[in-house]
Amino acid sequence: MSMLLENRYYKIVDKQVDGMSGVFHISILPDCDVYRGHFPGEPVCPGVCNIETIKECAMLLTGKKLLISTIKQCRLTTVATPTACPNVDVTVQVAPTEQGYTVVARIADAENVYMEYKGNMVVR
Repeated sequence: MSMLLENRYYKIVDKQVDGMSGVFHISILPDCDVYRGHFPGEPVCPGVCNIETIKECAMLLTGKKLLISTIKQCRLTTVATPTACPNVDVTVQVAPTEQGYTVVARIADAENVYMEYKGNMVVR
């Protein structure tokens, strides 16, 4: 299962998985090509990359390739940057549904919550 952003935009440093929930400790890679075109000089973590990171962590929990079918909530609560928050936790809970999975997630560190996410994903 190839990941689009893993080891390019972020690297999983550690993870604790318990069934269908997990905490993925990741390092955001500041030399990623994304930042060359997204606010060069003052890079900001794009929300779409945060959503993809959540999806990829959900794929690791389920062992399946997933597609986002519905985003019910996606709150960017604090600006994330590779310099201000080089290490964050991606907390993901997945629950099976008839069509795939409901996913509830957040990206945070000890001081801030950067994103809260709720949505549905289907198996590709």
